[in-house]
Amino acid sequence: MGIMSTANRAYDQALAPKYFGALDGFRGVLAIMIAIYHTIWPTHFNSSDLFTNGPVLVDMFFVFSGFLMFYLYGAKIKTRADGIGFIKRRFARIYPLHFFMLIVFTLYACARVVAHAIGIANYEPGEILPFQPGAVESFGGFISHLTLTHSMGVNDALTFNPPSWTVSVEFWAYFVFVAMLLWARPFKNWHFALIAAGIAVLYFWLSRIKPNMDFHYDYGFWRCLGGFYTGVIAAYLYGKFAPLLLAGQQKLSGRVFGVLASLNEMIVLSIMIVFVIFFPGKAQFFIAPVALLFVLVFAFDLGVISRFMATRPLQYIARISYSIYMVHVLISIFFSIFAERILPGLAGPNWNATEVGGDLLLIPYLATVIFVAHFTYKYVEMPGRKAVLAYEFRPKLRKIFTRQKPGNP
Repeated sequence: MGIMSTANRAYDQALAPKYFGALDGFRGVLAIMIAIYHTIWPTHFNSSDLFTNGPVLVDMFFVFSGFLMFYLYGAKIKTRADGIGFIKRRFARIYPLHFFMLIVFTLYACARVVAHAIGIANYEPGEILPFQPGAVESFGGFISHLTLTHSMGVNDALTFNPPSWTVSVEFWAYFVFVAMLLWARPFKNWHFALIAAGIAVLYFWLSRIKPNMDFHYDYGFWRCLGGFYTGVIAAYLYGKFAPLLLAGQQKLSGRVFGVLASLNEMIVLSIMIVFVIFFPGKAQFFIAPVALLFVLVFAFDLGVISRFMATRPLQYIARISYSIYMVHVLISIFFSIFAERILPGLAGPNWNATEVGGDLLLIPYLATVIFVAHFTYKYVEMPGRKAVLAYEFRPKLRKIFTRQKPGNP
């Protein structure tokens, strides 16, 4: 009786709503790493294998998302209305800032055209100005961004705000997720085994047509599904393992359990780093089991690394991570112009001969990214989210489609 009650308490505690501080902290760290990856001037960071092979880490965003969506909504989306509400919440989360940055990048594209027209800027070899034939920034690309279809295979390149390709593919992955919960909800072990087999087949197929995981505008949707459903499986396994882990925690002293948990986290983090650095190319398509292990371990928030990731500065970075992700490219462009055209005159032509100068330039760059992201989070993300959630789309759409033509009875 005592054993059963202990197991039941552990199970209830494991499945109770919680905040995954470590995973959220890693989300912020990944956003900073991507901001560094997209710097154009040479540094010791963006020339290292951890960053040159780093695009595979973008898939961790999809895994985190799949984990959280299934953990939070896997048992809540049961009706069509639930599904519509879920899509609306996710749209409110991603679209306002995406739309704002699309306008900013469009204004920047127009500024480039004007700068060339009045002679401020010079043509670079092979340069095609925005909205000209063959340009990446085209009117069609603008429409695809408006409809979040810009990385669903409709374009031949990344357009306007390049990192937003993940926003495009993940938004449509939400519809697949809702469809699964409404019409093919998994709840048995073999259901999730079938999903795992589908992930394996998907990554194998992608490995046959791509040299590594650094692809986006063409097959990015399928890349997203692989990561997202890896997260779904991680959430399912979390629910299975959590009661066992919590029950075991009660049998060990707090210090011993903490040491074991910290050691486990260090090993798993090391595995992830080794995977990124030493397994480039086709080997990157084995990201699923590595990501699954990573999420499963850090979801429990038990070790010293998890506690570090849950510190206030990193949680702040995590809170504004979507803004960091969306605003950093344009800031990187302006810092690159500064590094190329102004710094040589101030510090000499060899200011970055050893790349130390480039490393130091990262400090004001990242400070600017975080500063701007703070304000876009506060004045674009949050107000935009509230506005979308407060807007009643269904009555408006019903009114539009049921409006009678003039003269009809």
